[in-house]
Order: sequence, then structure tokens, then C-alpha cells
Amino acid sequence: MGDEREIQAVIFDMDGVLTDSEPLISAAAMAMFKEKGLTVQAEDFLPFVGAGEDRYIGGVAEKYNFPVDVSSAKKRTYEIYLELVPSRLNAFPGAVELVRACRNAGLKVAVASSADRIKLNANLKKIGLPPEMWDAIVSAEDVVKKKPAPDIFLAATRKLGLTPEQCVVIEDAVNGVQAAKVAGMRCVAVAQSFPSEQLQAADLVKGRISDVLLADLVGGVEPPTQGRPPPFPAVTAPGPWGFWTTLGFAVAIAVAFVGAQIVVGMIFSVVAMSSGHREILTDPKKLQTNGLFLALATCGAAPVGIGLTWLFAWIRKGISVFDYLGLKRMPTKQLVRWCIALLALGALSDGLSTLLGRPIVPEVIVESYKTAWFPPLFWFAIIVLAPLNEEIFFRGFLFVGLSRSRMGSRGAILLTSLLWSVVHFQYDWYGVASIFASGLLLGYARMKTNSIIPTILMHSLMNLVATIQVAILIRFVDTGT
Repeated sequence: MGDEREIQAVIFDMDGVLTDSEPLISAAAMAMFKEKGLTVQAEDFLPFVGAGEDRYIGGVAEKYNFPVDVSSAKKRTYEIYLELVPSRLNAFPGAVELVRACRNAGLKVAVASSADRIKLNANLKKIGLPPEMWDAIVSAEDVVKKKPAPDIFLAATRKLGLTPEQCVVIEDAVNGVQAAKVAGMRCVAVAQSFPSEQLQAADLVKGRISDVLLADLVGGVEPPTQGRPPPFPAVTAPGPWGFWTTLGFAVAIAVAFVGAQIVVGMIFSVVAMSSGHREILTDPKKLQTNGLFLALATCGAAPVGIGLTWLFAWIRKGISVFDYLGLKRMPTKQLVRWCIALLALGALSDGLSTLLGRPIVPEVIVESYKTAWFPPLFWFAIIVLAPLNEEIFFRGFLFVGLSRSRMGSRGAILLTSLLWSVVHFQYDWYGVASIFASGLLLGYARMKTNSIIPTILMHSLMNLVATIQVAILIRFVDTGT
């Protein structure tokens, strides 16, 4: 008989831990409410994550004082949700592998979710871990009180035949962490749905489930090996392309992007020569800083880059393009915080430039703006298209492929930041270094949120601020007004 204090089982929450299903259930609930005539936001559901669909739907209805029959509303929400599961639901990278590693190490594994059984079964089957593979499963129908009450985890321990002290819980939600601690269990939280600072009640907080090790679960104690359950059969979790395939596709995208720019350049040259502006073509530096050419080249090449990136993500079976590239909705408050962080970095950079006696606005940007000819096109290319293209490629496609290799997320942040800064060769060394620093922040945001929506907004904001600065400089400094 094992030590009563020894960890012998791992209890997994499902939504937000094993499966990236929170965006899907919120989208389904939003669609349900819209059908009933009420428009709600994704962040409205955050206080009720992990509390079960009755409270998930009922809590939002109460917030808006909107009368709703929770039973029928939940049924309709599940109908919409199950339509999304086949094409859009995926396991978090590393989730299936961790479950299998726990089982193979002799630990029992259980799922304890506030979701109804119909949703739980659909999710587990989709990620290749069907219900029959688990030692115990507890769903919303098995308990009266949902999280943050401890009942659901205590029910799991009873099914496992263990005490709370012999179990460790993996959670992603504030309500779930609270439930695990009230139940008297060790809890490891993964910041895949909530910021890590909101999960500090857990014994240990990790950024993602792929960062969780067996030692984190058992408190550094080797798990028992005698009488271990049979291992899970090998299951290949759907995920992004590997390291070398990612690099190969990235090179193909880069070549196509440059090729599109060359084509635009050839057309631009013909038009410039026929209109009597040959001087633009005689000096390569003038062409590189010509705002009209840069805007046209971006408008011509960005769709090629985005299209190919989308294609290479799409042909990877078993994972949706949105999940592959990290195009996941984020609460507005989180987006605002990341944008504030970007503005703070920009202010720090401007202050350093002033101290070093360098211009806040690089000369290359000033010259580009002066030669834009049609500013609205320039603004669209710089503030909309360029951030979309670069973030989908660097922080979307390239980051996820690199992060799954031995270099990990931090290595992916460094390499994508370096490559992103190097492609901005029109700047001097100081400008490239500043872009590298910005890339580190964007990469960190990508890692912490598992989404590129914040990085796209931050990148656009960065370019918007720079464009406004150069417009003000030209308007008030060059004219002397």
C-alpha cells in the first residue's frame, strides 16, 4: 500500500487545460444570446469560467438583466458548440503527451469538469483521449455544486479510491484553483485562460501545459511504479509542423514575398521611367526609402505572404488555421494592457534616443513619408497590411513551429525577433536594435496569451505612433510653424 501522502493521481480540468475550448464555448454562447436578441462580449463570461454552463450562461444573463430559460439556452449553446468541434477544437500542445506520460509513470488520471457529459465526451474523443482511456471522469451531472465548490474534485477522488492528499489537480481558471485548494489538493495552474497573477493561489503556476513536468505534479517525488495502470496507446496529438518543415515553408514564403516585391518594383520602374522620374531608379537608396514604392510593394506582397502562410497552416491536418496561427480572441482589458506595455516601451526608446542625441524619428521614415505621394495608401500599408503580414508570419506561423522544437518558447522569441529585425535592413544598427527590442515584447505577448491578436494590435499601434510622429515633424518642424 502506498504512502497516504504520496501523489498517486492527476486530475485534469478539461476546458482551458486539455482543450482550447474556451473560445469555442464563448462563441457558441454569444451566438445563442444573439439569436435571442442580446449582444454580449467574450469578456462577460470570464467570471463564470469553470463554474459550469448553467452558471456560465445564467451569470451573463443576470449581468444584463436578460430573462432566459437556462435549460433551453444551454441546449442551443451546445448545439452550436458541437458544430464547431470537428473543425476548430484542438488539444493544447503538450496536453495529450502529459496525460500519457502520467499514465505511463504509474499515476492514475482523471478528468473533472464542470461541463456537461455531452461536451466532455465530444472534446475527449476529438483530441484522441476517449472516455474509456481514463481511470475516472466527473462531469457537471455528477455533482450539485460546481466550482469554486470542491465537490467535483472530491467526487473524482472517490471514483479513484484515493484521498485528496494523494491527488494533484491541473487547472486554468480562478474558480478551479479555488475548488482544488478547498478540497485540500495540490494544484498546478496553467495560465492559458487567465493571467498568471490571477492564479497565485495555486501551488505552482506554469505558462502553458507543455511547460508542466512530472516532477511539478508530484512535488519532486518519483511517482510510484508498482501496480501501475497500463499505458495509453500511442496517440499523435494534432499540432503544427515540426522545426525543419516550418523553416522550409518559411523560406518559401519569404522567397514568394520578395518575388512579389520585385514584380511590383518592375512595374513601378516602368511607370517611373515613362512619367519622367528616372532619378528615383538611379539611386537604390532612394528607391528603398520612396514611400509610394514601399506602400505599393507592401500592398502587392503582403497578400502573397499572408496567403501562403495561411495555405501552409491549412494543409496541416488536425488543427484549424485559427488555432495554428494563434488567431484567438482576447478580452479587451488584456489587449489594452499589452498596448500600454508597448507604449511604455516606445516612451523608453524615445527617451534613450534623446539621451544619445539621436532623432526620435529615423530619417528613413521621414524620407518615406515625404515621398508617399498619396498618404492614405501609405498609412494603410504601414499601419494595417504590414503588421498583419509580419505578425501572421513571424509570431503566428514561425513562432509556433520553433517553440515546439528544442529551443522552446524563449528560443522562438529570440529567433523570431532577430529575423524580424534583420529584414528591416533599411534602418541603421540603432533602428534594427530598437526593432529587436520591440520584437522581444511582441514575442513575450505571444507566449503569454497564446494569441497573435495582441501582437497585431501592438504592432499596428507602434507603426501608428511612428507615422503620427513623422507627420507632426514634417508639418511643424520642416515648415517652421
